[in-house]
Amino acid sequence: SGIKSVYCLLQFCKKLRSVRESDMQDPRIVEILKDWETGLSTCTNAVASPSFIDGNKADADIHVTNLRTFASNVPEILSNLISTLMTIDHSLHKEQLIHEYDRIEYRNCTLANACLQRVMSCVNDVDPSSLGNAAATASNSKKKRGEWIFQRVYFKASPPGKYLPKYERITIHLNDPSSEGEEGVLASGQFIFLPSLTQVLRGAEMMSTSTSREITTSSSTSKKLINAGVRSVVGKMVQTTWDTLLRHGYYVDEERKKHLGPLLEEFYESGLLGGRDASMPILLNAHFNPTYALSLYLHGTAGAGKSSLVRNIFPAINASIAAYADPELLVRFVKQNLNKPFQTLRLELDLRPNNNDYSVMSIIQGRRMTLTQSKPGLVLVALEEMPSDVTGADPNQSEVAKLLSMRFSGRKGEFKDGAAPRNSEKRGISGDATIITVFTSNYDLEPHCLEALQSLDMFKNLSVIKVAPVAGEDREAFALSYLKQRLHESLTPWRGNININLEVPCGNGDIRPLVRYLRLLSFYIHAMVLEQAASGSTSLDVYVKFDHATEVTTVTNMTNGKSTQLKPGSFQNLYPVKPLSLDFRASNTVIQLQNLHPNLQNPLELSQILEFYFSKTLAPAVILSQNEDLLHDLTTFLAQSKGVDGILDINPSSYKMMKSLYDPTDTPNLRDDILQILHGDGPTSKNSRFVAIELKCNSVDAQLQIREIIEDTPSMTAFSTEKSALYKDGLIFCVYIKGELTPEIESRASLII
Repeated sequence: SGIKSVYCLLQFCKKLRSVRESDMQDPRIVEILKDWETGLSTCTNAVASPSFIDGNKADADIHVTNLRTFASNVPEILSNLISTLMTIDHSLHKEQLIHEYDRIEYRNCTLANACLQRVMSCVNDVDPSSLGNAAATASNSKKKRGEWIFQRVYFKASPPGKYLPKYERITIHLNDPSSEGEEGVLASGQFIFLPSLTQVLRGAEMMSTSTSREITTSSSTSKKLINAGVRSVVGKMVQTTWDTLLRHGYYVDEERKKHLGPLLEEFYESGLLGGRDASMPILLNAHFNPTYALSLYLHGTAGAGKSSLVRNIFPAINASIAAYADPELLVRFVKQNLNKPFQTLRLELDLRPNNNDYSVMSIIQGRRMTLTQSKPGLVLVALEEMPSDVTGADPNQSEVAKLLSMRFSGRKGEFKDGAAPRNSEKRGISGDATIITVFTSNYDLEPHCLEALQSLDMFKNLSVIKVAPVAGEDREAFALSYLKQRLHESLTPWRGNININLEVPCGNGDIRPLVRYLRLLSFYIHAMVLEQAASGSTSLDVYVKFDHATEVTTVTNMTNGKSTQLKPGSFQNLYPVKPLSLDFRASNTVIQLQNLHPNLQNPLELSQILEFYFSKTLAPAVILSQNEDLLHDLTTFLAQSKGVDGILDINPSSYKMMKSLYDPTDTPNLRDDILQILHGDGPTSKNSRFVAIELKCNSVDAQLQIREIIEDTPSMTAFSTEKSALYKDGLIFCVYIKGELTPEIESRASLII
């Protein structure tokens, strides 16, 4: 594993130098890599030399120890490299760079794949002139037609109960030059073995050596034995899904595992088998071709974690497939909100018989295979906020279910029972198992709505799951894991060890107040870690204790005995008993504001909220006020701070918050304005990492318009990808309220001044 990590980082640097040459020549990048690459080169040259084999054991041990040291430094170097590249170019995303590194890691995940990549690159780079005229012509012909690329490799095991090596077969399909354009030729031009190749083959051997009596005991036993290799991999894929969800801060309790686990197993197994009978030869190419349509309906009370599960499960599924089945396959995300006026929903779902088809089905089909992908992938469609089935409500669950059943099957008009018209399946997406569908709702799915949906193949496995907020020991485990995950994200590239003893009330029901409390708590522990790291320490023991009598939370550094006391404030915020200032921009802004507004209320609380904003603890921060001039000045002063850009005087009643489905691409809207600034391509952008936005809500309708843009979940439309989603960290909304404040906006506020 040490050699693998070193090798993958070298390949990652090689890739970066080929696509971002100027960035990799930046002195900061050179400084990060210089000593590591120089030392590694010396070590590998020594190991590769003939004298290494004939040398004494002591010298060999030194080189091996050095190599392990270089391997242990890989995580820190990779973290520094990624964070520095993001500093050089703010349009780069951490997830984008990590995904590229993961792709390299998965392609070289086994010795077989690493050797194969080397062989194929050497063969394709061979100099035809060194082969003679006839051979050079043949080589050029082969390179043009890709003959050096494997197409398919199958493994046929010995029959069950009759294991003999002579019965085993490996069949290799090569790309014949005369079959250019043949279906099945690898679009990416690069063959990759299954990352789980060893586990699959070992399972096949286990199958072959099983006795005949074991095989014929029952059909279920037979299936388990025949699929032993695949099932072993499937179990690891499910576990990887849980692990990835936990790393993203989503805790899956045993109850959710019990409901979701079997469905994921069925889905993963169908993808590895690809519709082939279990007794047929096993395809050893990296592949994932599901035939089981995974479909979920998650319902429960607000704050139970339904939407959070949807947002986090698609990268978890992607990580599992990449780690064990196919590192090149991508899982894309499409979000469709169902809780909107029925006529609006109908317009968005209606098919159009021309090139102007921006219906949701068209977007889903296009998302499977974008121009940046080497092969078609999967799409997770989040159908969020399914309404209730109250008669006369707009929308209504029955009508929405029937509409989805008709449009996803490629049919127009009103809902009809019975077989679909001829050729309608060519216009719809109902028979595609590469589309994962997940509904969320506060309401249960009525039986007649379930029946309408299950008439489609894509919903025939629809599983209705009630999601309840985690409670008891699971809630405590979630709190600790989420707090550690927040600290891990904010402390990069510091890689010390943090031990946390957490003794705080975790509450019951809605998980969102606990999440907010933990995010704020992480800010103060973060400050404590930075102080400890400055002293050169690589470990920290933290004890967090809540006093029920005083409602004071005490955070103690057990290493040096220092502690910070936190008291609750307005809007469930945590404030230090003794003021704490970490970012000069926060205190400077408040001082400037007080000079113009001497009667400013809550200046200490405002300063702390701005500290949370600049540390990206609140994502986003939302400041409300009925003083229009006060908020305008606050936004102006923030926009003058280092690294902050401003968007002023936005009236939601006259300026769109985001584009609608059929709006022209150049329609002005706030969401795109923010993204342009963050990506560094806006007309007035300073390539900022922070944006301050002034919103002027002169009516209740205007307040309703801004609900989605100021909530703490990523802003996504049906067009959104991971890159185009608007993540709210680094955003602060200064909202002027004229008249009565609505509960929906008040619930999203960080502070009222």
